[in-house]
Amino acid sequence: MPRREFSKAVLRAAIARAEGRCEGVLADSGRCPCALQVGRFHYDHIVPAALADDASLENCQVLCRPCHAAKTVMDVGVIARVRRMRDRHLGIADPNRRPLPGSKSSPFKRLIGGGVIRRDTGERLDK
Repeated sequence: MPRREFSKAVLRAAIARAEGRCEGVLADSGRCPCALQVGRFHYDHIVPAALADDASLENCQVLCRPCHAAKTVMDVGVIARVRRMRDRHLGIADPNRRPLPGSKSSPFKRLIGGGVIRRDTGERLDK
């Protein structure tokens, strides 16, 4: 599904709403004090575009470069986590993932005495 970008009308309304200041929220819940300069700001999806197909004014914010970079780092982690959770919910497994040797998901079982057996047949493998 292609990413939906903001329309020109939404971009104009967002820059007017920002009143020349960054709309980023700092860690202390205050607003970023940066003044927006031409070519030095970004339009950002509040809820990442990968999670919600919303290109409305309510989901648009104008951020200075440092705020946008910090938010992007956080968004990448959130998007990856949501995708992993969605895949787990749908039963989609990573085909390249191998079980840890000797773990319960492994076909082999390590014995306390030092031997190895197959979980399904009980056949001893160490000779």
